[in-house]
Amino acid sequence: MDVDKELINSKAITEFLGLRSNIYIQSINHLKEQLKKEKLYEEKFLKWKEIFCNFYGYEITSELFLNHTYFTHVLKVIVSSRLSTNKNLDFEEIYKEYNENNLKDIFECDYFFWTKFNKELVRKIYNEFQNFKFAKEDLFNSLYQQVFLPEIRHRIGEFFTPSNLVQKMVKDVYKIGLKVLDPSCGSGNFIINILIKIIDSKESIKSREKAISKVFGFDINPLAVMTVKVNIILLLLEYFYKDNYNISNFNIFLIDSLFPELYEKDIDFNNLYNSFDVVIGNPPWLTYKDLQNKPYQIKIRNLANKLGIKPPSQYITHIELAAIFFYAIPLKFLAQNGKIFFVMPKSVLNGDHCHKFRSFSLFNKKLEIWDFPKHYFFNVNHICLKAEYIGKDNDVSIHEKYPIKTKLYNTNLELAEKTFYSSLKIENNGAKLLLPLQELEVITKLEKSPYKEKFFQGATLVPRTLVFFNKNQKRNNYLIISSDSEIMSRSKKQWKFPFKNKEIEERFQFKTFLNMDLLPFHIKHKKNVFLPVNDQLDFDLDFLKDYPKALKFYQDMDAIYQKNKKKTSRINTLYANLNYWNKLKKQINNKSYIVVYNASGSSLKSAVIDNQKQKLIIGSENYYYSTDSENEAYYLSAVLNTPILSKYIKLVKSSRHIHKRPFMFPIPLYDKENIIHRRLAKKGKKYHSIAQDLFLNNPKIKSNKVRLIINYKLMKLDRLSKQIIFD
Repeated sequence: MDVDKELINSKAITEFLGLRSNIYIQSINHLKEQLKKEKLYEEKFLKWKEIFCNFYGYEITSELFLNHTYFTHVLKVIVSSRLSTNKNLDFEEIYKEYNENNLKDIFECDYFFWTKFNKELVRKIYNEFQNFKFAKEDLFNSLYQQVFLPEIRHRIGEFFTPSNLVQKMVKDVYKIGLKVLDPSCGSGNFIINILIKIIDSKESIKSREKAISKVFGFDINPLAVMTVKVNIILLLLEYFYKDNYNISNFNIFLIDSLFPELYEKDIDFNNLYNSFDVVIGNPPWLTYKDLQNKPYQIKIRNLANKLGIKPPSQYITHIELAAIFFYAIPLKFLAQNGKIFFVMPKSVLNGDHCHKFRSFSLFNKKLEIWDFPKHYFFNVNHICLKAEYIGKDNDVSIHEKYPIKTKLYNTNLELAEKTFYSSLKIENNGAKLLLPLQELEVITKLEKSPYKEKFFQGATLVPRTLVFFNKNQKRNNYLIISSDSEIMSRSKKQWKFPFKNKEIEERFQFKTFLNMDLLPFHIKHKKNVFLPVNDQLDFDLDFLKDYPKALKFYQDMDAIYQKNKKKTSRINTLYANLNYWNKLKKQINNKSYIVVYNASGSSLKSAVIDNQKQKLIIGSENYYYSTDSENEAYYLSAVLNTPILSKYIKLVKSSRHIHKRPFMFPIPLYDKENIIHRRLAKKGKKYHSIAQDLFLNNPKIKSNKVRLIINYKLMKLDRLSKQIIFD
C-alpha cells in the first residue's frame, strides 16, 4: 500500500457515510425500494426483531432494521474492497467479491442480507476509500454512535469510552504478551488500542503475532461483534500483515460473557476459563429495571445472589449490571492475581444498592480508583476501578482493603491529586458509601436524623399522559378534559396517547405538582390529575359504577396501559401502578401541613403546603412529611432550603438522586422550647411569602434565580442551621 496516501479517520468516515451523507440517503432509499420487492425481507426482519427486541424493547421499528442493514453492507463493501486490493482486482471483481458469501466469519448475521447494494452504491463507497489509508484507531466508533442513536445505545447500556481514557487505561494495565479480554467490547475501542500497542512495539514479528492471538473480545450485540472484527481486519492489513494471511484468525465472539456456559456447545472454553491476565473495558451501564426481558432479569437477580452482592429487596430494581460484571467476569475468566480494570458508574461507590459490592470479596487489597470531574466523559458520574483477583476462598479481611488508593484527574485528564477513599462504615459483608478521607472526617462526626423514617416518597402517578389533564370546561358536576399538552410534549414515544374532550365526574379531579414546579419555599404551578379512587383513595369498582363517565375513562386508559407496559412488569393495572407500594393510598393520612422536598437535583428545595386549604397528592419526584404543627413544617422547610445542607449532600451522593440523604445529617426533631428552632420556623414562614411574591412578579422564575435574590437570607438560615446540625 502506498505510504503517501492520506489518512482517513473515524470522523471522516462518518462524514462520508453518516446520516447526513449522500451515500446514506441514497442507500436508505434503495433499501426502501428493495423491501417492496424482496421476498426475504419479512422473514429476515422478523428474525432480526426476535433477537434485537431483547436489547431495545418491543417497540423497535423497520427504520432501525434498515439502518442496521445499511451499516452492515457498508462494512462489507469496505472490507471486500480492502481485501481485494492486495489481489490487484479491478472494480468488477471487487463487486463480485462483495456479492459472494465468502466472509461468513465476519458477517455471520444473515438476516441483514435479505438484499444487496446495487453496483452504483458499491462503486460510490469504493471510490470514497480507494485513495486513502485507514488511520490507526477504532474507525467506526463515530459512525456506530450516529447510526444507532444515543437513546437506543443507552437503552442497552452502551456508553462509548473516549479514546484518550482508553489509551490511558491500556497503558496503565496492559503489557505486551498478556492474555487480555474485553467482555463487552462494543465497536472495539479497547481491543484496537491494545492491538496498536502491540503493533507499535519493538518486539519481533513472531512475538507480536503471538501477542495478537492473546487478545479476546466478547459482546452480546451481533452488530458490535461484526464492527470490531472489521476494525481489526483493517488495522492489521494496513499496519501489520503484508497480505491477507491469517486475517480471519482473531478472537472476537458473540457471547453473553455473564453466562458463557450457554455457548460451550459452539466454543471451546477449556483454554479460556480462568486463563486471562487482564480484563479491561466498559461494561453495560444498565440497572435491573432497564432490562427488557423478564427471564433475563431473573437470571441477573440469581447471579447477584450467587456472587454475594445482591442488594436488599427494596433495592433489587437498582442492581447494577456493571457491578455484576465486575464480580462475574473475574470469577469465570481471570487467572489468579489477574487484574480487572473497568469504567463504571460512580454509584457503585456510594449507592445503597451496592453496599455488598464494596466488600470486594474476590479481590486483594491492591484496589485503585480513578475519579473524574462531575459529568466529565459521560452524563452519568463515573469512575475507573481496578482490582487484583484472588478468588472466593481467601483470608483477606475487608478492613485490609481500606482505605483505597485513588487518583483524581482534572478536565484535561491529567493527574491532579493522589488521595485515599474510605467508607463511613465498614462491615464484613460490605461498606457504606466511599468518600475522600478528608471529607469522611466531617461526615463521620454526624448521626442520622430522627426525621429519616418520617419522610416518604410520593406516589408514582405514571404514565402521566394517561392521567394528567387540562380542564376545558365544567358542566354541572362534569369536567370536559383533554391531554395536558406540556406533559404530552415531554413524554416518551411509547406513551404518547392524546385524548380530547373526554368527560369525567368532578370528584375525580385531584391536584399535584412536578419537581420543575417546586421552588425554594414555594410551589409555582399545580397540575390536574385524574385518580379513579373513592374518599379513602381506594380503587373500588362498585363505587366507580356510580360514576359511569369516570369508569369509562379509566377503562380506556387502563387498556392503553396494559397494552403498552413493559413485558417484564408485574404491575397489571393502571391503578396498581398509580398506587405502587401503596404510596398513593397512604396519603389519606396526611395532616394539616405537608413539608415537601425534591427527590433529585443538584440542590435541595423545599416548600410547605397548607393541606387544610387544598389537598394535594404528592408525586414520586418529591418526598413529604405531614404534621399538625405549622411551626414544625416551616422549621423543616427552612432547614431543607439551607445551602449548607445541599453542600454536604453533594458529598454523599453519586448521581442526581437525593432521596433520604438529607437525614444522614442530624436534623433534630422540632422543639418549641428551643429558641433557634423557633427562629428558623419564623424565618421559614417569612421566606415563603417572599418566594411567593418573587413568583407573582416573574412567573417564569427558576430556583437558581430565587436563591440568588434571597442569598443573604439563606446565609442567615445557614448560620442558624449550623448551630443545631453541624456544631
